[in-house]
Order: sequence, then C-alpha cells, then structure tokens
Amino acid sequence: MRKAPIVLVASMLCSTLAYAQAAKTVNVKEIVDLELLTHTEVYDRIHNQGMTSVLIPAGGTEERGPQDVLGGHTFIAHYNAVQVAKQLGNALVAPVLPITPNATGVAPGTKEPGGVTMPPEVFKAVVAAEIESMAWHGFKDIYVMGDHGGGQKEMKEAAAEADAKLGPGGVHVYYVADFYQKTHDDIDMYLYEHKLPIGGHGAMMETSEMLYMQPAPGAWVRPIYTTVPFDPTGVTPEQWKAQRDARDARIAAGQPPRAPGGQRGRRRDPDTPRVNNGLTGDPHPSTPQIGKALIDICVNNTVAEIRKLTAERRGTTHQ
Repeated sequence: MRKAPIVLVASMLCSTLAYAQAAKTVNVKEIVDLELLTHTEVYDRIHNQGMTSVLIPAGGTEERGPQDVLGGHTFIAHYNAVQVAKQLGNALVAPVLPITPNATGVAPGTKEPGGVTMPPEVFKAVVAAEIESMAWHGFKDIYVMGDHGGGQKEMKEAAAEADAKLGPGGVHVYYVADFYQKTHDDIDMYLYEHKLPIGGHGAMMETSEMLYMQPAPGAWVRPIYTTVPFDPTGVTPEQWKAQRDARDARIAAGQPPRAPGGQRGRRRDPDTPRVNNGLTGDPHPSTPQIGKALIDICVNNTVAEIRKLTAERRGTTHQ
C-alpha cells in the first residue's frame, strides 16, 4: 500500500526536475557571445545569417576598493558589449580581454594585491591578433572598445593599423571611443544633475553598475559598500561643473583640455586626509537602479557611435 504514494511522489519529483531543466534550456538563437557558440553556429551566423559585425571589448583586472571585486572592468565591459550587440542585431561579442595596461595597485609589495597588468606594446599586439583572428573568420566590421582607461591609446592605434591593412580586402576596423570617454563624461553629468557624488575609482559608477549586473547579492559588490571609508575628492559638485565647462570651452575653441574631465583629472585638496584603500569617491549611495541608468548611457552612446562610424565608412545615413 505504501508503494503508490512513493511512486506518486517520485513521479512528481521527476516532473518537477524535468520542468526545472526545461526552464534552464538555453535559446541558442539569443546568444551573442562568440565563446558560448560552437564553430558551426558561428559559421552559420556569419555566412548564412549575415552577422558580419563583431565587438572586441577590453576589460581589466585591478583593485577598486574593499567592496568591489577585481574583475569589475571585465564584467562591465562584457555586459555592456552584449547589450550593444543585441541592440545592433547583427553583431557578436568576441572574448573580453581581462588584462590591460596601467592596472591600479600593481607594484612590488603592494597592499592592494590581485591586479594584473601588461606592457602597452604587448596589449596592442594582443588586440591586433584578436582583430586579425576575427577577420580570418569572415567578419567584415570589427569594433574595438574598452572599459578601462589604460589601453585606450593602444586600441585606437591597433584599430587604425588593422583597418589600413585589411581595408583593401573589404574588412573595416573601428575604434569606438564613446564606450569609454563620452560615457564617463555623460555619467558624471548624470550624477551631477541627480545630486549624487561624482568620483572615480570604485565609486558610484562602478559600484552601481555591478550592483545591477551581479548574479547574486554580494557576488561582485560586498555589502560594506554602504559604509566603507573612501578617499574624498576635495572638489565640490559646483567646482566639478566649472572645471567641465572650462574644459568644454577650451575644446570648442580648438585648444586641448587641461585634464580628461571633471574630478577624474582633479587636483587634490592638500588639507584633505588620504584614505589608502583604492577608492577615489563615495560609493555609499550606489543602487542597482542607478546602475541600470548608467549602463543605458554606455549602451546608447556605443550603439549611436557604431552606427555613425559604419554609415560614414559606407557613405550612408545612419539611424
């Protein structure tokens, strides 16, 4: 008499497990990550579906305060690149480069261990090799971009040199600056307009974005982000705005800016005590909702620039 209930429970359990497995089934058609596809699937995307665009993002591995994990640049670069590819509708995302030049905290005897860096010339060679690999596979439009400040110059140079080399064969390579520079500028303005603290390393931008992206609470941003001490900027929001306006005026007049923008190129107040924990700004008000807004800024900027660059190369009007 006991066998019937046991069989029924077992049957129900099997059905539940089967449903759970079915719910986890991946829809391959929605995948844009090159490394999550088989070589036959990539061939089909390129040669049968006309997906001849590919994004090559660079991330980075470095400290960003006691609360944010070392792989933040790589995770952010990957997530944003995937969103860009999905919006474009005809692009795949190449493996993200997790090591870039000028990683913060990488030095003999550092008290902020874990970062990985490489010489600029090596990084440029790696970018060039990945570009060439994508060209061999049949991609016709290759877009290079990075989430980390270190390596931007090398990516731009590698893209220009590869474009000159591959262009006669119908392959075009683009450096997408807005993935980084315009996005940082626009995010600073967003924070200013929303009366949120503007900072640099490990502060509002990175912490909020990773709060939104992380697969589980605490996975990429530790809960201490709301209380962790940080290195004050010594610059008020009004001073930041004045610096930005002065920089923009110099650019409009055809003069080089004195600093890369706002507090990111700030001078430090000598009377402000130093907090040596890798943070250059206040992450305390960070939220996933703010992170989503900042991600949208990056994705929209990048999609717009890619469409503009491509249209200019092809002599068409971008939308």
